[in-house]
This record gives sequence, C-alpha cells and structure tokens, in this order.
Amino acid sequence: MGLEHSQVNLRSPLSAALAISLLAPLAANEPTTEPVRISTFVTDRQGRPIAGLSVKDFELREDDVVQRIVSVESRKPEARRIAILLDEFHVDAAESARVRDAVSRFINERMRADDIAVILKPLDPLTTIRLTADRGMLLNVVNTFEGRKGNFEPRSPLEEETMGRAPALVETGRAQVVLSGLRALATQLGSSPGRSAILLVSEGFTRQPSRRLTVRGLPDAATVERFANRYDVPIYAFDPRAVTGDADGDAAMLNRFVKETGGTLARGGDLGANLLRAGDEIDSGYTITYEPSRADDGRYHPVRVTVVKRDADARSRSGYVAAPSAEARRAMRETSANAGAVLPTRLLRRSPLIDVWSGVTRVSPTDGRVVVTWEPGRTLVGMGRSKASRVALKATTRDGKVLYEGLLDPVRVGESADQAEFDAPSGRVQLDMTIMGISGEKLDIDARDVEVPVLTGAAPLLLPAILIATQSAREFRAVVADVNAAPGPSRQFRRTEHLVIRVPAYTGQTPVPVTARLLNRLAQPMRELELLPGDGGVSQFELPLAPLAPGEYYLQFTVTGPKGPVDQRIVFRITG
Repeated sequence: MGLEHSQVNLRSPLSAALAISLLAPLAANEPTTEPVRISTFVTDRQGRPIAGLSVKDFELREDDVVQRIVSVESRKPEARRIAILLDEFHVDAAESARVRDAVSRFINERMRADDIAVILKPLDPLTTIRLTADRGMLLNVVNTFEGRKGNFEPRSPLEEETMGRAPALVETGRAQVVLSGLRALATQLGSSPGRSAILLVSEGFTRQPSRRLTVRGLPDAATVERFANRYDVPIYAFDPRAVTGDADGDAAMLNRFVKETGGTLARGGDLGANLLRAGDEIDSGYTITYEPSRADDGRYHPVRVTVVKRDADARSRSGYVAAPSAEARRAMRETSANAGAVLPTRLLRRSPLIDVWSGVTRVSPTDGRVVVTWEPGRTLVGMGRSKASRVALKATTRDGKVLYEGLLDPVRVGESADQAEFDAPSGRVQLDMTIMGISGEKLDIDARDVEVPVLTGAAPLLLPAILIATQSAREFRAVVADVNAAPGPSRQFRRTEHLVIRVPAYTGQTPVPVTARLLNRLAQPMRELELLPGDGGVSQFELPLAPLAPGEYYLQFTVTGPKGPVDQRIVFRITG
C-alpha cells in the first residue's frame, strides 16, 4: 500500500450522511425503517466466548435510547474474507522473525479451504490488492516482511520525495499510509458478501495532527472507523512485542480502532496464539437484529450493546449509517425506473446543479474500476454554488444488472472526500443520479454513461485524466503519495493551487508511460510537464498554477503505440 497509493478522506462518523445499505423499493406495507443487524462478540472476564445467549440477555441502545430487539442468532462458521496488514513502518526489526512465524502459523492452521485473504505491507500498491485462497502466495508475501520502526532511510526516490528524511515528517507520512491501507482494506472486504475482518500487526503509532492541520482528501482515524463500520469489518490489532510498556502512548490509536469497530487489541504475550484466538472469534458471536424507533434519516447513529448477565463484555461496531428517508427512497425509485429499462437509445442529461467526474481508473481483460465523484456546480457565472446537497446514484449495466446503489455526499465538504467505487464488466455502464437538496427534496436528475474499455491487441489505451488541486506543499506531498485520491470534478482552479495529474495508460495488458504537455488557449505548446516518480501503471505529473495568467489552457497527454502516438486533450480554466 505504497506511498503512491493512499486513500481519500471522509468526514467523521458523527456528521456522516452516506447510506451503507442497498436501497430497495419501498412497498406500501413495509415499515418506515429498515431492520438493523449488529454483529456482537460476548466474552467473560477471562476473554472466553459465552454461548447460549438469547434476546432477554441483551440490551441495545441507539442514540442512547433502548431499542426492541427482534432476534439474536448465534453465528456459525462460514467462508471468511480476511485482510492482514503487516505494518513494517511501526514494527521493530528485532520482531520481524516473530511476526513472520506467527502469521505463517495463522495461515497454515486457521485458514480454511473456503477462506480468501490478502496480506498487505505499507509499500505494496493498493492497486494490487487481490483476495486469494492460495496459501503459498500469502506465505511468500509474509516471508518478505521486515520491520522498519525507527529506520527512516527511504527505500525509493518516491518515498524520499513524499516523506523526506526528517523523522517527524516521516512518522506523520507513515501513519497516513497505514490509515490509507486500513481504509482501502475495509472497502475491499466489504464490497462482497461474507464475514470479514482486518488483522493489523503493529506496535502502534501516534495520532495525526489536529483536524485543522489534516490534509484534505486523505483519511484520518475517523475515516478508517467510518469505513470499517460501514462495511461491518472489525479491526483486530496485535502488538508483536513479547513485553510492552504500560505507558506506551502509541497504543492509543490501536485501542481506538478496536473499540469503535468491535475488534480486540492483544499486546504482549504469544503473538501466534493471539492471532489464532482472533481467528476463532471471527467464527463466533451473535447477530442482533432490531428495528430502530426513529425514522430513517440517512445519518450516522451510535449503537451500544450490553449484556444483562454479569461478568460479561459485549463488543460490536460503535454505530451505523441509517437507511435513507422516504424522500430519498422515492428519488431512488425514480432513478431505478429511469435506469431499469434497456432502451436502444438512452436519453442522457447533464444537470447544471452538479459537476461530476466519472471514469475508469484501472482495467483488466474482463472488467475495470469505475469511480464517480461530484460537487455542487456553479449555477451562474459570478454566483455561488448550487444548493445540491446529496446525490442518489444507481449504476447499472445495459441489461439492468445493478453494480452500485447508494447516496453520495459532495467530494469535498470541509475535509471530506466521498466517492463511489465499484468494479464493472467491460462495456457500457449507465449512471443515473437524482440530485437532492439539504432536506432531501428532489432538485434535478443527471444521466450519463461510462464505457469500460476492453484490453485487446497492442493498441494503446489512455484512461481519463485525474486532476487534484492542492492548497499547500504538505497537501501536494500527501496527494502525490495517494494514487487513489478522489478525482476532482472541477476544471476551474485558482493560481494559488498546485495540480497533481494522473493518467493511467495501457498497451495490451501492460501499463505504459505517458507524456504530458501544457498548451495555451490556441492549443500551442507551452511546455512539457514534469513526470513525478511513481509506479502501478499510472503516470503522475505536477503543474504549479502560480506562473500562469488567468484564462483557458489545455493539457495534452500522449502515449506511443505501434501505429503512432495516441493523444488525449482536456481543457481547464484559471480564474485568478
């Protein structure tokens, strides 16, 4: 999950407004709220699981109000999706062998034939995350683990460029990379059905700077918790040291993750035994189902589960995002009706109330990763932004298969960066959006298509360019390290901003480099753009806007193919 592959930031759970459940048509006899299911683990004071509990043994509070529990079911073993993040940045080199042995033991003794897993280290590209049942492949990754805590020597030019060598800056950057990896893993595990968990092997790291200093567009601890809770992915943390200090402040972040997501923190002792114990717990616990007493509002709600029985502890995720309101449901039904029929010719519409970035960020021979972001559009030149507050998005194939359905906040609200990400088969993807105001009222609709290309032959393929505006040198360094940062929909920038530009390109199935050139409004060449270090098949450039006068410009991207160059050109404006 290398520096070049960090993730994007979302605002804290208490202000979240992103629905995590699929939106279903609301029949006339349905209740006004959707049932909520909370995975809960119950242990005694010695940490042993307690079996045989029923509805009468639990109390559940949402927003500090007791809710009526409908059912309590004991969970049975099933296929699991497990991610293990080996935090080389925050593990001492002396513990490397202990980690390798313990994780290898977990893979050999606790992974079942129907389990799939991924092992990730800080400098592994997030674009290579692939869940697999191949134990040999997993063990090979584990065997390359080497702790680097306190070793600030960069391993690559990109690592030095983005983090530098000053210990304080490097530590901040390393913590950011780990947070990005946790967020990416939660998303990956939650994208398909199945019981999931993240196992984080780390000695811990300090908290990020205060919110006012947090880089916009990159994840913080609250982002990690939000995504883990959104997808019901508990985080289990393991300090690999045999003995740890009682006053070790680095454990605060680990404690926060496990408390908010329903996992556990094991510090000291036998790392291998601790990992095996967590593997057993993932198979156990209860699923509590209740119908919340409040109306659906599409917002985050804290949840607390307690056991009436004495000498027992209950652990669960700290909250969830409610299903959307009836108004939002109606908007989604209208969107579904618009998108459900397969028509020979589809009526497209670009709403002036929103600016949208939609495109493919990577491809394989059979599918591609589609990303959609939006922000309020400018209604009139010189006027403020539109009153669009939320978008209900439904993505379907031409034959009506639903690929994504949910609510999206603007890509930037304070420090927020919200985006829809999903895999789609090669071919046309239909994006239907209903635009809503702050009260959930329908303002407009937007319908557009995205084409997921097919990788064939040796013809070069240029994917859509991604432009991200940064406001400071620190933001620039962080975004350069974040190949998964949310694309900015706007093509209008200020001279005080510094652009990070990415263009994925392929020849056949092989990523290839791209060249970039700045053109004036007459499409005359001005200069070549500087190529930044990076890998993962994405060419990355920078463009400081301060030297440029206000006006329109073009960016031209070129990749060389066997039959000559292939170009892509986009226009942008500098306002002053």
